[in-house]
Amino acid sequence: MLATLLLCALAIDPAGWWTVYQDPELNRLVETVAARNLDLLTAAERIAEARAVTGQSRSKLGPDINFTGGGQRLRGGFTQGVARIPTPSGQQPTGSFVAPFETGILQGGLDMRWEMDLFGSNRAGVAAARADVLAAQERREDLLITVTAEAARYYLELRGIEERLAITRRNVAAQKDLLGLTEERTRAGLASQLDIERQRTLLATTEAAVPPLESELAAHRHRLALLTEDASYQVAPAPAPAMPNVAGTYSSELLKRRPDVRAAEMRLTAAMARLKQARTDLYPKITLNGLVGRQGTAFSNLSFGGGNFFNLGPQVQLPLFNMGRIKANIAAQDSRVEQERLAYRQEIVSALEEAANALAAVQRQQEREAKLAEAVDSARRSLDLAADLQRAGLTDFLAVLDAERAALDAEFQRSTARTQAFVESVALFKALAGGWPQP
Repeated sequence: MLATLLLCALAIDPAGWWTVYQDPELNRLVETVAARNLDLLTAAERIAEARAVTGQSRSKLGPDINFTGGGQRLRGGFTQGVARIPTPSGQQPTGSFVAPFETGILQGGLDMRWEMDLFGSNRAGVAAARADVLAAQERREDLLITVTAEAARYYLELRGIEERLAITRRNVAAQKDLLGLTEERTRAGLASQLDIERQRTLLATTEAAVPPLESELAAHRHRLALLTEDASYQVAPAPAPAMPNVAGTYSSELLKRRPDVRAAEMRLTAAMARLKQARTDLYPKITLNGLVGRQGTAFSNLSFGGGNFFNLGPQVQLPLFNMGRIKANIAAQDSRVEQERLAYRQEIVSALEEAANALAAVQRQQEREAKLAEAVDSARRSLDLAADLQRAGLTDFLAVLDAERAALDAEFQRSTARTQAFVESVALFKALAGGWPQP
């Protein structure tokens, strides 16, 4: 059962899990992809964006102070430049006139507004923004593991294709030699034209397998160039990578280091903070407003004196009737919390399933590759024996052809199984977020 898996230490540093294959060319490829991949660079920008949003949320904890200033030119020294002609009491006004002089009014000051976070609304917003930053960081880490795992998978598949292509070409050369020998034996009366045609059929069939392999090889090279964002990138020849031995188990605790699981946890934290923020809308909001400044008719008059003005005082806002808007928002945030909680649980279950499947797959694939290696040795011995018996006249040429086909098929299957074992091991690294089980 997954719940009874044993806790094991990591065999390698998760930051360089690909080094376990002991392949310097693979190391160069993965490091290049990690440095150049556009998706990773985009994820880094998302982290920067989330940090900037956190700064915006944090700024609400302090006062908001702005400088205000302005100037006017008025005709007359009275309101709107208009003066009224005084009239005796009880009589109708006789008229008004516009003052014949103009006055300049300059004003400057500081305007302050500070919402006193008595019930933690702004602090909850900051907590949610910080959780969003952590979630963005975890998403980038998850993307890094995904991208590097994809690069490693394509590289190991490419090496497998190269191996099968070499097997095919080696068999083509051997079959050409055998065809020449059969033609000589036919001229000497030791073989028939039928033997020649059978060998030519096998040779043509083997040669026909070369173009598809070359096409598949080119496609993998193009994919690696795309992952490195370098169209000229070439994979240099290198010794065959080493296959790590998987003979251990892991625990569910180990899966908590998976970035996608941690990102889901951070999203849940952010949702809970926003729920708390929504609930504070039910409580009064107290805002401290203030204004201080100076006005005068010229710049020289903008100094402390009789033209100073200020006001300072609190403003209280208490929700009374809003058609259920606040409660509806609280219900929506509460639903989002539950959604994120379920998503977090789903991430854990999926991670356990992925890790269990990957561990089983790589172990079974390694067992299959070991059995096919035995089959290759047996097929080669059978081919040698069939060739010796045919030269001694103790068996017909058809036995040699069957042994050739069996040897080629066994080598192909072994190469395919070995490549698939490498691919499954990469999947296990990805499932364990760069970790590796130990005995």
